[in-house]
Amino acid sequence: MKIINISKKKLQELKKIDLSREIFNTEGTIYDFEYRGEKKVLKTLYTLNGYTFANKLYTIEMLDSNKEYLPSSFYIPDYLCASEGKIIGFTVPKIEGTNLSTILNDSSINYKEQVYYLKKIGEILNQLHNIRKYTPLNSIYINDLHESNFIVDNNNRELKVIDLDSCKICSNEPFAARFLTPVSMVNEVDKYKVNNDPHSNGYIAPNSDSDLYCYSMIILNYLYGGKISNIGIENFYEYLNYLETIGVNKELIDIFSKLLVGNCKNENPLNYLDSLTSTQICRSKKLVYEKTKDKIINI
Repeated sequence: MKIINISKKKLQELKKIDLSREIFNTEGTIYDFEYRGEKKVLKTLYTLNGYTFANKLYTIEMLDSNKEYLPSSFYIPDYLCASEGKIIGFTVPKIEGTNLSTILNDSSINYKEQVYYLKKIGEILNQLHNIRKYTPLNSIYINDLHESNFIVDNNNRELKVIDLDSCKICSNEPFAARFLTPVSMVNEVDKYKVNNDPHSNGYIAPNSDSDLYCYSMIILNYLYGGKISNIGIENFYEYLNYLETIGVNKELIDIFSKLLVGNCKNENPLNYLDSLTSTQICRSKKLVYEKTKDKIINI
């Protein structure tokens, strides 16, 4: 993988990219960058030595060496960056677009547009399934799969996957994932295997079940209008029961209910998302749900 050398002075002159409040970045600093007339994003890493750094570099190298097999929606690092003789980060091509979390949280955007992009995530996961099945790249999972790691390209409405330096690929060790933590519901069932490597900061060993769990959490967070991933199992099933009472597709609810059942594989809910109606989405929101639940309790 080619390396771009950046002087300390040039690095200090770069403009940081202002991230929206929905986007959390804990691994490094993001800059606007241009190289040979091409706009890029430069991510400088906070951790520049030890096991975590080596694991990060290996992940980037594997993405680069296997890029022929990866979906066109994957925004893959294209250069390593060095300053004063040391690797400090990497670049990716810059996308002029809107973060998916912004789109999903914007009540002025038509729900059909929002569901369209939710379906795109399911299509990408189907692509990854086929890549694992039909190519030499038999270990590739997004891992840290959440709303903020997708961007909608302003030019063509295509959904792009970003922050892939935290993905699971080849023999790298897991990185931390927003929905896969010790305080999330995955900790309540043995379907999701805990990563026992003491050097890795990833709690769950990524696989197809963990990716599909995270995908479902994105959909449920959208319906709920809040963070449903940490509400606990009892409250989770109570909410699913409510979704059934307001007419949400039973097959879709069954897929969600199996997320916390240890003896079955998770399923892709992609094909059922078109069944969601505007009324169902409005009534599924946390504020409406809590008021309805209170009325039921009072009765």
